[in-house]
Amino acid sequence: MSSTVFVVDSSFKRTQIKVTPGKYLREILEEACKAKKVNPEAYTLKTQTNKVLDLSQPFRLSGLSAGAKLQLVQASRSPSVVSIALQLPESEGGGRVQDKFPSNTSLWLVLRKFEDGVAGSLKKLNLTQRGVPSGNSGSGRLLYEQPCINLMSRTLDTFTDLQKTLAQLGINSGNAMMRLNFRLSEQPLEIAMQEISQYFGAHDAEQAAATNSMVKTADEAHSGADGGLASIPSVDAADAGVPSNDVACPEPDNDISMKEAPTAPTIENDVIASSSVPEPEKQNSEPANNVVNGISVFLPPSSSTPAAALQPDDPAVFEPTIDHAKAHQAALQRSSKNTRLLSDAELEEQERERREKLALVQQVTIRVRYPDQSMIETTLQASDTAADLYSRVNSTLACAHEAFELRYTGSKGHETLPNNSSKRLVRDLGFRGKVLVTMVWDTDASTQAKTSPCLKEEYRSKATDLKVELASQQADSDAADNVVVNKKSTEPKKEASKGDLEAKMKKFLGFGKK
Repeated sequence: MSSTVFVVDSSFKRTQIKVTPGKYLREILEEACKAKKVNPEAYTLKTQTNKVLDLSQPFRLSGLSAGAKLQLVQASRSPSVVSIALQLPESEGGGRVQDKFPSNTSLWLVLRKFEDGVAGSLKKLNLTQRGVPSGNSGSGRLLYEQPCINLMSRTLDTFTDLQKTLAQLGINSGNAMMRLNFRLSEQPLEIAMQEISQYFGAHDAEQAAATNSMVKTADEAHSGADGGLASIPSVDAADAGVPSNDVACPEPDNDISMKEAPTAPTIENDVIASSSVPEPEKQNSEPANNVVNGISVFLPPSSSTPAAALQPDDPAVFEPTIDHAKAHQAALQRSSKNTRLLSDAELEEQERERREKLALVQQVTIRVRYPDQSMIETTLQASDTAADLYSRVNSTLACAHEAFELRYTGSKGHETLPNNSSKRLVRDLGFRGKVLVTMVWDTDASTQAKTSPCLKEEYRSKATDLKVELASQQADSDAADNVVVNKKSTEPKKEASKGDLEAKMKKFLGFGKK
């Protein structure tokens, strides 16, 4: 007795699939994808209530009724983890071995992993290369003993069946039990070995490289919301709990000419200096005599009020424009669209691009703000570490023996800079352009260190005021706004719109008709 189900894709086109009680849901998926000419490995099936179906179940056990409507949705690009238990026959000592595999692992590779002792246990077995004499007396030609797997009420006993992956059998997550038996074939062992090399030679090499880091550490994999893997730890790494990148970004040679990276926005005396402002010498007009040992020194601000707060506000800044309305509308449209999580390949591409940008940075300018609001500015090379910055700040302190911390704003918010010689400022911590670092006394520091001036006398005597020309910055911003306003004002929109409106009204009211 057969019935039908309907598979609906993202374009709401229905595909009718005939089903029998014993037909597996994976076969329904393959037929629907074949009709739509798409790859079944990239899709899965859901019910109308957005419940992901177990594709390893037959139709009669799936809980679906005749005429059910199924949704064809995209599946996770990353393979998920499946726990496989292999029940061994009595000829191999019986018992059960268990391990975890990616869902894109073939049945043959699962047997090979258990056979070589890579998975399950350290005991080596013979599961795929067994030979039995053809004669009853123990002599004769060796015949190949074919491994047969019973999985989810299916018997898989041919080389073609053993090439199927767990995902192709509908097993994408959870646990699965495999029972192994052997069937004596009429094929000589040497011919069977040739067929095995043809069927599985290149397949083994490809999948072994892809799953070597997954096997034995799949329980440490980071799972996403849908059960997909976000990252796979490497077994060969020094710390298998930390995901490793495919290829580390090479360090640039010394004789490669490097370019200065774009200057990042920084905060100077509570004033945000935009990277679009021209050269730094236009912002700061300090004399050259405030440099001590290659470090520029600045006095604390004379007023407790930030310099930006002393500037009069321009009322035009608070008036919304058409561009603001369009930007707000575009933001609302973006927030209403469903967005998927980035795949492992996209995350690795982002990390590679970030490392390439950092590899171009040759030096970084760091401004350190002390608890008494005095500041220094120094330049460090790309090879300098966090310990070098701690040492340079410590050389300027009057109480150099007191403990302190350096804090900065990183990708995770406010972070404490580690006093570590292995952490490079540019390559490891992501410093580039200009970075503001705040020096804070440790809780164990003495009261004298917290109340007295932070800098040594030789630095305080050379310190100058930090001057920021806010007027020039405001003038540049106003000039840019005036260009936009003048461009819009030159367009003759008003008179043309009035003429068009008058002509339309005359035509609508019927003026001029006889």
